[in-house]
Amino acid sequence: MKKMKRILFLLFLTCSVCLVTAQKQVKSGLLINGGSGTVNPNFKLPLEDGIKFTEADYKMNLSLGYRFRFLNSFSVPSVFIDWDSYIGMKSWNSKYRRSFLEPPTKEISTQYYFISTGASLNYRLYKGLSLGVGLEPSFVFFQEGEDNTRKFDAPLLGKLAYDFGFMEIGVNYKHGLTNMIKSDLINSGKFRDWQISIFIPLSK
Repeated sequence: MKKMKRILFLLFLTCSVCLVTAQKQVKSGLLINGGSGTVNPNFKLPLEDGIKFTEADYKMNLSLGYRFRFLNSFSVPSVFIDWDSYIGMKSWNSKYRRSFLEPPTKEISTQYYFISTGASLNYRLYKGLSLGVGLEPSFVFFQEGEDNTRKFDAPLLGKLAYDFGFMEIGVNYKHGLTNMIKSDLINSGKFRDWQISIFIPLSK
């Protein structure tokens, strides 16, 4: 709970900085993210029914949202702040085996549906090329599959993007900071996401 309060405080502080430092130039538009990654759950072993081997496979993630871009932040032309809000989903599978020579005795497909909002500080390196870092707290509002009790994550965000004017294409890496998995079969687990990001400006 204390960790969550610290993260929310950092988010509030970042939001305040955005509002204070933002200039009149604001660009906004649609944001589409999609990709995959890794999940490394800590399974509870030994399990029932003689299960000795487990594995997890991160299938995909997808999100759709809206971005506000505050240009000339801190009165520096090459610095800008992105504020992103979106709804998304993650899909992963868990398998349980008695032996590698046998098919899984149990296979569970899990989907997380979440909302997220967060900010990133970006620096324009050369022409349309930019590098950014930020924080994106997310909350799971619905799930299917593993009987998970964890709902909150706050991944660190790193991104590299190129702005073509009519569209920006980038690569995101999100490093989950909190355990997102807690069930009868799994003690803990964190997500690492890789995404292709597409930003389509609708206003300048």
